[in-house]
Amino acid sequence: MIDSLDTPNLTLCLLDPTGAPLAADDALDRTAALRHELRQSGTVLSVAPTARPPVLTAAADRRPAVDLGAVSLAVLPPMLPALLQALRGWLQRNPRVGMTLRLAAEPGATAYDPTALDAADEAALIRALQDDLDQCWGEVASPAA
Repeated sequence: MIDSLDTPNLTLCLLDPTGAPLAADDALDRTAALRHELRQSGTVLSVAPTARPPVLTAAADRRPAVDLGAVSLAVLPPMLPALLQALRGWLQRNPRVGMTLRLAAEPGATAYDPTALDAADEAALIRALQDDLDQCWGEVASPAA
């Protein structure tokens, strides 16, 4: 659930051509470029690196605090078609990179490929974003409030 309009509600993960996560240096460069382009596009309310969930092992101490190949986005439902168009353009300019898109609140949810979304998937994603907003802001917007 989101608590403000700039709370991330979507997560993008960049992938290599085989579908595996990008190598660390490539992921760092590509996500930085993608975040910059999305900020300039005006299709998102916020864009930031994605924090890693805490892991309580000694090996976790050496891992970066962010997922280098992921980007967290805050998007209003009506902005999704423009965002998808921007992502498709970025992917055309970066042909050796793949991408998945999923709801941030549901890490196990369906991962969508922005280049392969059909109208039904896009509508379902818009509804899910709207439901997330309604859960958070429905009480504030209700006449009884």
